[in-house]
Amino acid sequence: MFKKLAITIGTIGLLSGIFGCNSDSNSEIYTESILSNSTQVTDFYLSQDDSVLVSLDSVFFSIDLKTAQIFNADSLPYGTRIDRLVPKITHSAASRAEISFPRPGQTDSVIDYLTSSTDSVDFSHGPVKFLIVSGNGDAERTYTIKVNVHKMKPDSLCWTDMAYSALPTNLNTPDAQRAIRLDSKAYCLTAAAGSYCMASTATPVDKDSWEKSTVNFGFTPDVNTLASTTNAMYILSTDGKLYSSTDGLSWTATGETWSNIIGGYGSTLLGLKSDGSTYKHVTYPASTETAVKAGFPVKDASQPVTFDTQWGDNPQLYILGGIDADGNYVDSTWGYDGKVWIKISTTPLPSGMAGITLFPYQSFITNTLNWSVTGYQVLIALGGRTDKGEMNEKSYISYNMGLTWRECSTLMQLPEGFPLVTDAQALVFESTLHSRSVNSDGWITFPSRKLPPYYTLARRNTSSRAIRPIESWECPFIYLFGGYDEAEKLQTNVWRGVLNRLTFKPLQ
Repeated sequence: MFKKLAITIGTIGLLSGIFGCNSDSNSEIYTESILSNSTQVTDFYLSQDDSVLVSLDSVFFSIDLKTAQIFNADSLPYGTRIDRLVPKITHSAASRAEISFPRPGQTDSVIDYLTSSTDSVDFSHGPVKFLIVSGNGDAERTYTIKVNVHKMKPDSLCWTDMAYSALPTNLNTPDAQRAIRLDSKAYCLTAAAGSYCMASTATPVDKDSWEKSTVNFGFTPDVNTLASTTNAMYILSTDGKLYSSTDGLSWTATGETWSNIIGGYGSTLLGLKSDGSTYKHVTYPASTETAVKAGFPVKDASQPVTFDTQWGDNPQLYILGGIDADGNYVDSTWGYDGKVWIKISTTPLPSGMAGITLFPYQSFITNTLNWSVTGYQVLIALGGRTDKGEMNEKSYISYNMGLTWRECSTLMQLPEGFPLVTDAQALVFESTLHSRSVNSDGWITFPSRKLPPYYTLARRNTSSRAIRPIESWECPFIYLFGGYDEAEKLQTNVWRGVLNRLTFKPLQ
């Protein structure tokens, strides 16, 4: 209704201008408008057919009147048959309306839509044409109709495109490692027998882009405490002294002594201090001290993740798992809003986990009533170990910033044979893609997880519809650094993964 009303109002305004100034140019505009409106398609959908797809008639099609294209920007699920679909087309009063579609090795089929509007159309061999001729025969227009179907299954955390390479270091056999992000760069600190290397890059997708430098700390660092704020990186020495740096090469003592670093909240560093019997929350550079609540993880929690959320005015920082002051393994998410810490999980992990890896990402939920897809900002957790010393084999997901956790679907689990680790770090960096190929030179692909036979493919979110030709797009890749195996031996690889859907070129 609103589309038709807008067209009517636009036509009235145009006619007013014509009567007010009867110039040749206005007459041409008037003629063009009338001809256009007389060959206009105002609605398009597919007839219901549950044998093809439930809610097939709810699939949304865009009508581009400027380019005369009709298409579904959100592709139909993988495997959907489109060789016998019945289109429903609403158009201006026409003296002739024909649908033509190609048949390999034969002449095109032509359907008189005015007399046979319930005939099925084969969309499987390329674009279908719809010719409409105005009622008086003075104008005609041919529309191109595309029914897009996904050619791949997109909703796995694409460990099918997973690859790995060696940790960036100039050390032969590193035995400790920690990766962080500072501003637009990734930093990876490695250690071996008292020697240290700091590597950095703004493009981790290019394995040869890392700049590797030897670091002379002047003290013995606890590599696993390396952390960053928005403007600096920090590390503790093995005796608890806090040091800061802006480049990872030159380090300055802050004068603080802590027991652990939690991570950065904006430009403020969050940490813990212990007097041997109790723990306190501390911050730097504006030093404050508050008592740690019961059940809060004082060590081996995940790396922190910060989000802007709808539930608060300030950014929210989250950590997951860890070990509390009483030695209990934590199963919950703790959140910080710039003032206080609070345990926020209502449905925690199935058991306490130490050394679990937490990172933010994107996922999608498909509504099978109308085949619409909604994108979500999610938290994903993997790896770690239980209080029984068992290595965690499962991945978990939270759609509400850590309030509730559930096991990821089969497609989002790590592939079989993937090394089980604790204390790995996950950094997410966007890379520009130009094709479906995501592997870069030097990355070694990893055997994929087999997709179950019942899996069907969901469509892209409507919010990603393209309005002009797309030559490249940004795709967020996950880089999983190091981690320690069951024998506490460092794994010397960087693993790369991606949600399959995000590697697709947006449809047009």
